[in-house]
Amino acid sequence: MSLLSFARRSWEKVYRAVLSYDHFAPHPYPRFEGYYSRTQLDDGGTLAVIFCWVKNAPKRANLVHVSYTPPASASPSTAFKHELYPDQLEITTHQKRPDGQQPFTIHMPGVGTMNLEGDSVEYTVETSDPPLSLSLKISKRVPWSAITPLAGPMGVLAVLSRLLPLNWHVFCTSSKATYAFTHAGRTQRGTGTAHVEKNWGSSFPPGWIWSQAFAGGAPRTSLCLAGGAALPGVHAYLVGYRSAARRWDFRPPWALAVWPLPGFLRVAHDSAAGTFALDVRTPTRRLVVTARAPPASFIALACPLAGGHEPSFAYESFVARTHVAAWERRWPWQPWVLVEEGPCGVTAEGTPCAALEFGGVFSHLVRERTEKED
Repeated sequence: MSLLSFARRSWEKVYRAVLSYDHFAPHPYPRFEGYYSRTQLDDGGTLAVIFCWVKNAPKRANLVHVSYTPPASASPSTAFKHELYPDQLEITTHQKRPDGQQPFTIHMPGVGTMNLEGDSVEYTVETSDPPLSLSLKISKRVPWSAITPLAGPMGVLAVLSRLLPLNWHVFCTSSKATYAFTHAGRTQRGTGTAHVEKNWGSSFPPGWIWSQAFAGGAPRTSLCLAGGAALPGVHAYLVGYRSAARRWDFRPPWALAVWPLPGFLRVAHDSAAGTFALDVRTPTRRLVVTARAPPASFIALACPLAGGHEPSFAYESFVARTHVAAWERRWPWQPWVLVEEGPCGVTAEGTPCAALEFGGVFSHLVRERTEKED
């Protein structure tokens, strides 16, 4: 066996081992871990659920977030958001499955439970103060990678997860969901499409942007991306675009910008106007994303920082209008050819329903509050 052949086979083994590790399961080493699900309801509304904890934090160590954003056609008075900070957290891991997945249960006594088993994630939340009852089941999982179902947007970069301040994993990109909730004496139940992900590490970065969108069709088109200030002068993003014809991933070194070098990534954002634009490319693929949300549509979210969950440290809208353009070329010196273009984040009736989040210093609201406190 030649040295080159040996090196290639060794790399393939490492590659498969990295992509076959279940990073969605709770880890013993990170400072914080958080699970986020966004369910786009069939009527265009959104149900968001977060289970998160910061280990040994002096305040607000544990978080359960439940919010409902009604569709544009419904009364805004039906919207609600509850961020609860339970004192206790219990994590139970179950027998590992033959495919390498680690089932687990997260229980916040007196508030709720998140349970993962196979392709299903189930949430239950029951509280009397405020009065809220929620059940959400996500099934028929559509993984990030059909070839390696335990892999996520970081790809082989996940091998560096212990060294990185923040990591991102997507459990499912567009799975089926059934839900029921009772709030303020009103009960609603139905179905929807769900995106489920996880963050873990030492703390959220100083500033970031996150976006996620579904579009109709079979199979359903989806987009999800996250990134921001990785280091001073360095911005990095992870991007996934899925359609009937394409399953594109972008990650560093391509989705990386080092000021003042132009690089392969260009990002522009204005949280006060509710706008975001991203242009990311490799030598043969290019994705251009633009998103716009009404400034009044953003709701505040608590985020895991080193000292615990900080309320109103990110702002997220679920009624953004997102447009995607995909370009290709065979060789780097050839001109780009537009191969797909259209909205990714509107209902069948044309109502905007994509998610867009500005976090930390990328949000003008956070910057203004921080400046006042200083």
